[in-house]
Amino acid sequence: MKQKKSFMYIASFLMLTIPATGRFVCGLTLVIELFFLELLGILINSLVSKLKFNEIRTYFVMFFMIAITILYRQILVLTYTEIALTLGFVLYIPPVSVYLIHTLFTDNEEPLAVRLKANLLSTVVFSLIILGFFLFRDVAGYGTFTFFGRNHRIFEKVLFNPDKIGIFTFFASIPGALILTSLIIYFIMFLRNKVRILTSRGEKK
Repeated sequence: MKQKKSFMYIASFLMLTIPATGRFVCGLTLVIELFFLELLGILINSLVSKLKFNEIRTYFVMFFMIAITILYRQILVLTYTEIALTLGFVLYIPPVSVYLIHTLFTDNEEPLAVRLKANLLSTVVFSLIILGFFLFRDVAGYGTFTFFGRNHRIFEKVLFNPDKIGIFTFFASIPGALILTSLIIYFIMFLRNKVRILTSRGEKK
């Protein structure tokens, strides 16, 4: 089960990070969307379960997830047009990501408060890893820091001269993003194995 969950996180991470432009503001926009979908998805799923619509629950919840995504994109178009245009179809990936589908449709027997706490905590950890990924690509790959700007545009602060970044510009490309993803996954797996070994030693004592 834990191995399947690890594959789920890896697949979802790749879906959300590789197609998107490696700018911090893009990662932040996707993380905000993921939080909205997670929170509202849990609430809608709980409501549908209480109404005893179990046979159509999956379709009902997914319909609302897509509707919320469309609404979120339209709000972006009106407020931060450049971000909406930059992300494009990537905004439609979170509602169909393996991560969101798994968290919304598992442990439905648990009380709502318990599900909210567990899933939102998991989403926080997942989101921090995504933000770290985009921040590194933005700073190291482009030599900039991006955020929400004014007049529907992206705010961009140049931190380094592009000529001085050198080899780090590789991380701004898709191959660079894949290698960076591999390093992050390896590091996380390494830490998990270390924690598991230390835990098993503690139990034996």
